[in-house]
Amino acid sequence: MRKIYLLLSVLLLLSTVLKAQNRTITGTVTDEKNAPLPGVTVQVKGSTSSTATDADGKYSIKVTNLQSVVIGVKFLGYNYQEKTLREGERNADFKLVPNTSNLDEVVVVGYGTQKKATLTGAVVTISPKDIQDIPSLNLGASLAGQVAGLAVAQDQRPGQPATLTIRNPVVLNSSAGGSTNPLFIIDDIQRTQADFNLLDPNDIESISILKDAEAAIYGVSGGSGAILVRTKKGKIGAPKISFSSQFGSANAVQLPKMLTGPQMATFINDYQQIGEMAPNGVQTGNTIDANGYVNGNASQKISGWYTPDELAYINNPANNTNFLKQEFHAADVEREAMNISGGTDKATYFVGADYVNQNSNFSGISNYKWGIRANVQAKPAKGLTAGLNVSFDQSYNKEFWYKQKSTTESLNNDVVTLNQALPWQKYFINGNPVYLSSTTFDDINVMLFQNSNNYEDNRQFLTNFLGTLSYEIPGVKGLTANATFNYNINTNFPTQFGTGFNYSQYSGTGANDHIPGGTLLKTIEIDNGNIITFNPSYAKAYQLDASLNYQNSFGKNNITALAIYEQRETNNDFVNANVAGVVPGGLPNFNFTTGLQQTNQANGSLLGESGAESVIERINYDYNQTYLLQLVGRQDGTTNFAPGERWGNFGGVSVGWVASNEKFVKDLAPWVDQLKFRASVGIVGGNSIASANYQYYQQYGIATGSPNGGAVFDEQVRGIGIKSGNLADPNTTWDHRTETDYGVDMQFLKNRLSVTGDYFWTHGYDLLTTLSGAVPFLIGNTPPAENYGIVDNFGTEITVGWADHINSDWSYNVKVFYSWSDDKNIREDIAPGLIGTAQDRTGKSDDGGVFGFESLGLIRTQAQANQIIASRAGAAGGSQNVKIFGLTPAPGMINYADLDGNGVIENSDTKDEKYLSNKVGNHNNAGFNFGFSYKSISLNVVSGLSWGGTSSISGTELTSNDNQNASSGGADLQENRAAFWSDHWTPTNTNATYPAPYYYKEWDVVSNFWFVNSFNWNIQQANLSWALPTRWIKVVGLASARLFGQCTNVLSLYNPYPDHYRTDQVGIENYPLLRTFTFGLNAGF
Repeated sequence: MRKIYLLLSVLLLLSTVLKAQNRTITGTVTDEKNAPLPGVTVQVKGSTSSTATDADGKYSIKVTNLQSVVIGVKFLGYNYQEKTLREGERNADFKLVPNTSNLDEVVVVGYGTQKKATLTGAVVTISPKDIQDIPSLNLGASLAGQVAGLAVAQDQRPGQPATLTIRNPVVLNSSAGGSTNPLFIIDDIQRTQADFNLLDPNDIESISILKDAEAAIYGVSGGSGAILVRTKKGKIGAPKISFSSQFGSANAVQLPKMLTGPQMATFINDYQQIGEMAPNGVQTGNTIDANGYVNGNASQKISGWYTPDELAYINNPANNTNFLKQEFHAADVEREAMNISGGTDKATYFVGADYVNQNSNFSGISNYKWGIRANVQAKPAKGLTAGLNVSFDQSYNKEFWYKQKSTTESLNNDVVTLNQALPWQKYFINGNPVYLSSTTFDDINVMLFQNSNNYEDNRQFLTNFLGTLSYEIPGVKGLTANATFNYNINTNFPTQFGTGFNYSQYSGTGANDHIPGGTLLKTIEIDNGNIITFNPSYAKAYQLDASLNYQNSFGKNNITALAIYEQRETNNDFVNANVAGVVPGGLPNFNFTTGLQQTNQANGSLLGESGAESVIERINYDYNQTYLLQLVGRQDGTTNFAPGERWGNFGGVSVGWVASNEKFVKDLAPWVDQLKFRASVGIVGGNSIASANYQYYQQYGIATGSPNGGAVFDEQVRGIGIKSGNLADPNTTWDHRTETDYGVDMQFLKNRLSVTGDYFWTHGYDLLTTLSGAVPFLIGNTPPAENYGIVDNFGTEITVGWADHINSDWSYNVKVFYSWSDDKNIREDIAPGLIGTAQDRTGKSDDGGVFGFESLGLIRTQAQANQIIASRAGAAGGSQNVKIFGLTPAPGMINYADLDGNGVIENSDTKDEKYLSNKVGNHNNAGFNFGFSYKSISLNVVSGLSWGGTSSISGTELTSNDNQNASSGGADLQENRAAFWSDHWTPTNTNATYPAPYYYKEWDVVSNFWFVNSFNWNIQQANLSWALPTRWIKVVGLASARLFGQCTNVLSLYNPYPDHYRTDQVGIENYPLLRTFTFGLNAGF
């Protein structure tokens, strides 16, 4: 018994000693502004013991009481720190410093990640923090001005997506379905741009842009580059709640400046005066008095003339209205986002929700989106990780619907209609809506229409399920087996609802009935289609990936390998259904129709299916992170092409040399922190023409009895029959593009200065194109697409950044980037008549500049006109034959260079035309972004520049003719126009800037007369934020809080248009450029 007591006493003493040798280390981790950092990894160096900081930046970890212990902390974007605690010390606080070099940053690439220091491709990243405060309905628009090589063309209409392009890729026949859009990847799954745009920045962990052969791992889909997004996952630690809320307003930066009422009435009279005095350029001797009488004869009165009594009415400001200004108002903007994350070493979770609402600047229009996503990662067994990522998004947009003309209804049309309305017109007389028969764009009373409940809308529902499995194979260090399965359901429910309403037409008052009012002539019934249309669509898609990953190091040799089998399939189902005869007061439902049939009314449906298989390989090797090599291969197969042409082989190789790791570089230039040279070449694919899919089948369709099709029976009667579609071609296959890139990455002066430069060249060959220009019409059918085109695309990019601290309170950063790109057509489809002419672009850039007539300036006097006639009479065979577009040269016309020397300027051929500029588009693009921080206050600004192209006054801003059925984009005589027309030529204003309106056939041509400078520089975004002091927010239980103000489209620093009648970015025929102000709060619990 004694021995037992003794043994128990020894064990008790031993346990007490062992317990004494354990101690708990506590501390707090903050950033450079003393704000707590949650989620920071805290480790005991030399052991497997680790933890993470909580929402207040605090941690607690148990260690063995040795002579000393080293505590290390690491967090993405910050420098690693460690502290040594001696025996008995129990506290270690850390203040982390941002890592300005980012060399240890992990960058998302295709199907994985790589350290930025060892990247061999042209990959740039955009931090979600840089765009998190932008209240946009689509993510793509938020990326404008962030990095070199990414172009973002924004549509100002709420709810419309931006167009994104990487390095200006060239696709032949884009109008036939070819696309320059990059590939969108979300969590390693191929998704659509619509899916990408629905993402909220608060749910995004990282955004990467693959610009060169790095996209070769996506094979046929990577021809235009790729944009990769990783959504957030939960992190180990206590639950952390983040909330963001912002409210604001969006309004036009500037509404177009149009002619005032008196100016427009004078414009019309001046137009008609020239029409009587010199209609063909030859003086008639006629005179026009103030009443519009020709030669004082009341019987020859000009009916469209504005007489003194009518001008007196129009000259009264009370009788004039700027209708666009009246109807276009500030729109509310709201954005809410919340997420919660946390977990243990066994399971983590992230759940986020967002809501964005941006109404239109016109009443009755609405746009919003909301979404919720959840990501759970669990480790149910040793080496096994399972994940489930589920998301649901809904978006809604609504516009007016007016179907009286062939034009497609859009908010752009509504802007044009209101711009072109004469200022003295009335939309309502005696309470009755007026039919504005003088307007030709839509003949629409916008005010009535806004309250008519005629609309088109679309509800989109997107559901996505992503499951992942990863297993660390025992016995083989670094070998992991992975499987992912993604299932996507996308449904759309667009509706068009057109019901009837009435217009009233009045006689008008005044000498020529130009004053609104008078006698009610008639009431016009407008049925607006009298129809309900419902076009639901359903699409489902899946992607299955099975892969093996291997990563290991052997001394200084580091190797990573990847092998993937991938399978994708998409199914589409579309229905087009419409029923006429809407019951008065009925709801937008088929049950509220009489079921009447209308001419050309069609119902139909469409089914679609496509599938693809891929095998992917990648090997990365580096020696001591100095000599770098990457090999990529991909084999893509698809059902789009014939069995023998379905598979394509793609891939690439890239190398790099980190010279700054060499001893001789460190000795010669110790101020160089990084110097990396890299080069890559790869083959990617594409499909330039969507109609080339399945063209190995001969297609047939139903031909009706119309003159364009059908079978001809007895007595030449056409009936329903079968007709062939495009000719079949079993030999078409993928486009191919060879991507080459040479780059350098540099950091100097303790990583304060960074420089990245790239030269790229893409050789596109086997580009699908339809040889319509070179194939004779006699074949009697449309030829198939062929792998015919060859186009080169090339350019340069450079980015320079500087970031520094002035002292402990002040810091600043500057980033400047520049990009230039162009292309060369090696082989393309050319009509035989253009071969060898100036319009033959073979061997030249596709953008050869503006092709048109060279202006020699205005003809201001009859003496100048006579001199022109005399100088060209010999070549024309007599003075009577000297013409400018069929008119005798006269004062008020524009004179043009007679390039073919025949004394006649004409546009029946191209002999009098030439390239007037080097480029149409601005091929030079730059960004100048900067930021300042003082303690917890920060200001960040994004600005963009472009130059080198050609801008001009054109379209609706230019055309003015008296044809009531004006050509598309033009304005007729009874429609208002841009303010610059106030300075037009008249017999009493011979020093005018612009020509006489009457001679529109002579000046409404492509000419350098209308050119303006294409340079633009705009401040695109500005953000001012203030991180509230910790001692304040702790009182209300917050871990962090930040107030911010965000402004988009802040300021245009240069506007080349006369009198700034429009902005430099948006013409008067489009929805105005919007400036958005929002104020918000980001808070963490």
